Amino acid sequence: MLIVLGLTLAALYAVVIGANDMANVVAPLIGSGIAKYKHVAIIFSISVVAGSLLQGYMVMKTLGKGVVKDLDLYGAVSASLAAIVWVSVATRFGLPVSTSQSITSGVIGVGVAHILQTGIIESMNFNVVRNIVISWAASPLLALTLSAILYFALGRAFRSFSNNNNLLKKLGMLIAGYNGYSFGANDVANATGVYLAVAGSLLTVPGIDARILLAAYGAFFIVLGGILFGKRVVNTMAFSVTRLNPIGSIASSLVTASSVWLFTTIPYLLLGFGIPVSTTYIAVGSIMGVGVAAAKSIRRGLNLKIVALIMLSWVLTLPFVSALSMGLYYGLTTLFQGA
Repeated sequence: MLIVLGLTLAALYAVVIGANDMANVVAPLIGSGIAKYKHVAIIFSISVVAGSLLQGYMVMKTLGKGVVKDLDLYGAVSASLAAIVWVSVATRFGLPVSTSQSITSGVIGVGVAHILQTGIIESMNFNVVRNIVISWAASPLLALTLSAILYFALGRAFRSFSNNNNLLKKLGMLIAGYNGYSFGANDVANATGVYLAVAGSLLTVPGIDARILLAAYGAFFIVLGGILFGKRVVNTMAFSVTRLNPIGSIASSLVTASSVWLFTTIPYLLLGFGIPVSTTYIAVGSIMGVGVAAAKSIRRGLNLKIVALIMLSWVLTLPFVSALSMGLYYGLTTLFQGA
């Protein structure tokens, strides 16, 4: 059955998400020397599962029914497969791309293909798309600015503390848990949200129950992917973008966690749709902000070649994934429906 293929792809994409996005949570801790990989892997696992189960439904609704109204199984499979291909390639080269942008781009491609096939423009919610795209542009700039400001503030507050101070280490680990929770709440939908409409109807249970089941399913494979395959991207973000000290790690992690949680929660409370913001954009932006603030110079504070390569991969995500998902959607509907 196609639904089995779809859920298999959801599991595979969840593994890919963990492999690429674990760095968003743990890289600052590792880069600053606050914790070792095996310790942060435990924090990552527990906090991601908690965030997925408690708040993952908020963004799941957006990807399942928000961008394209009642995304069908062909569209879900097409969007998932296109995103898997792109994020897998990026992970192979250690590039932190946005898994949120990737799956959303896949859904956008399906929406465009559906409009071209049927002529029904209303099948795609352009207001939701607009808000998501705005968040892609605004979130890294906001994170960069806030993390730089917070770095200076924390530097003053903890000026008498050494880098090996136990309080800084404990605070860093606590904030990492908050970061992982926010990541789980926002990103589990990237793997499973596109199957919400299909799963809800096939399981014949209330939508909230379907969302919880999908959240648990996605969280398990995200954790698995992070633990097994996350080190390559972790090393890029921890050591190649800039050098972090413990205060910088705390500043960047706190900005990332708070920003992602706010984008998840506030729009859902006000509009009914949590925004699938890019945790990667925010995490990289916050690390860059700390690097610039610490060095008081963009050139000295950042590895500009690595930053440029990362940003190029971000720019290419939307056109590549959208085009690939459009092609897959046309192929699947033609093969199975004769469309």
